[in-house]
Amino acid sequence: MGTDELGRDVFSRLVYASQVALQAAFTIVGLALIIALALGLTAGYVGKKFDYSVMRAMDALSSFPPLVFAIAIAAMLGASLGSTTIAIAVIFVPGLTRLIRAQTLAVKEETFVEASRAIGTRTHTILMRRILPNLASPLIVQVTVLLGAALLAEASLSFVGLGVQPPDPSWGQMLRRAYDAIFAHPWQMLAPGIAIALTVLAWNVIGDGLRDSLGHQPVKAPRAIRRKAGLGVTSVKENRIATKQPSSSAVLSVRDLEIRFATESGAVTVVDGVSFDIEPGEIVGLVGESGCGKSMTSLGIMRLVPTPPGWIERGSVIFDGRDLTSMSAKELRAVRGKDISMIFQDPMSSLNPAFTIGNQLTETVRLHTDLTASAAKTRSVELLDMVGISDPHVRLDQYPHQLSGGMRQRVMIAQALACEPRLLIADEPTTALDVTIQAEVLDLLRSLQRELGMSMILVTHDLGVVADICDRVVVMYAGQVVEQAPVDELFRQPRHVYTQALMKAMPQLAGRGERLTAIPGTVPLPSAFPEGCRFAPRCPHSRVECDRPMQLTQPEPAHQVRCIRSDELLEVVSS
Repeated sequence: MGTDELGRDVFSRLVYASQVALQAAFTIVGLALIIALALGLTAGYVGKKFDYSVMRAMDALSSFPPLVFAIAIAAMLGASLGSTTIAIAVIFVPGLTRLIRAQTLAVKEETFVEASRAIGTRTHTILMRRILPNLASPLIVQVTVLLGAALLAEASLSFVGLGVQPPDPSWGQMLRRAYDAIFAHPWQMLAPGIAIALTVLAWNVIGDGLRDSLGHQPVKAPRAIRRKAGLGVTSVKENRIATKQPSSSAVLSVRDLEIRFATESGAVTVVDGVSFDIEPGEIVGLVGESGCGKSMTSLGIMRLVPTPPGWIERGSVIFDGRDLTSMSAKELRAVRGKDISMIFQDPMSSLNPAFTIGNQLTETVRLHTDLTASAAKTRSVELLDMVGISDPHVRLDQYPHQLSGGMRQRVMIAQALACEPRLLIADEPTTALDVTIQAEVLDLLRSLQRELGMSMILVTHDLGVVADICDRVVVMYAGQVVEQAPVDELFRQPRHVYTQALMKAMPQLAGRGERLTAIPGTVPLPSAFPEGCRFAPRCPHSRVECDRPMQLTQPEPAHQVRCIRSDELLEVVSS
């Protein structure tokens, strides 16, 4: 690299200046972080007047151009590395304080923080041991970015003569000397310039690496799946295995549906080979414990499984002679909401809090019909009246938070039935409601189903509800169908041990003062599904042969079961 105008070796000064640059960067960011943590944590957790005062002070500091403000502070304190460090740290404090305060406001509402407060934990302990560790990820990324910014700021101030003073070397000072001799020795600009650029880039790469190593690396689906992903549409793997022929009379035929998810340990199957039909006007119940794949199956039918990390590995979903898994996003939009509608578990999170009930209902109506705005509003009033909401004209102008839980669910039902779909998927529509409102909503769904003549899939874990309104039952366990039959036959002769266990666990069957029956164990995680019968680890009747893969058998024309001992263990249950 040669020598500078005073005969000093450029490479030696460049290496020595790196120590100055890194030391200054760490000192600047460390000082700013200490101040910001004290202010941000306290302001976010305590709130009230202290929070207001801190944020107004940060607003005042942010109102000045950062570099101009730093130059002013450094000029007042005198030209030195120490003055530069303090000046740059001050301009970094507002941004860090806002970040820490915002994260603290979110974390302090978590249940584990409320539990700590409830047992009398000191505020200092809550801040240091409960809240601060949860700020690590965003702080690590922000700190590494600031390290690069601090290095640039220090070089800028040294360039204008307010930082490191001669004869001590710094990259900014070297740039200044090279600039003065740019016509005689232009190559001297390259060494410090490249050093600054590479160091800033390195800090950003280090930040990404630290974030990923702390367990926040996003899980990626296979490359082919990511390429096919569309907004709001589940990707479907190309060259899927051919499936069995669908029923010619069914409104919906699901065949060999398999849904997979990408995880850090590899792809796992969450829905495995699910097949069933729904006839016109039929109500089919999808039953099972939490984690059995019921909701994921219903999302797969609508192609609403998030991609990435999920995708449809194989299978078909035939609706009205058309395979939904082969449709484009545009074709699916024409079907969703018009021919097939879905009601979700929590109406509060499904309705948009920023728009009135009228906005959301009329949007659905106008999206799939040619009605004018006034006609769509009239239709919305009719829909609210149909689902039993009083004063529908008034409710149109209200927001979701102004309605009770039962009324919000009725609005969701009205929205789902706006275009009189042929198939309605109700994913545990009464989970978030109290017992009285649950009964009202179920009665409403049953009466509307009969009135409109539509088919319905009811996802639930309540066999009492299934016995009351369903025509046929599909029992799922660990992503597979283990039994399906007409509801009367299933309750009279449940053939699978899991179905029998679910029935014994029904509170309605327990006498007063008797201990409720529970199924021992839990549903395994998708990554830990057994090779054979997936219920075998919890089954009191399992044998060695149960460790082999199980296929659905059909002991009776309308009855299917996935158990090699179903005939031996057949149990007649009085209805």
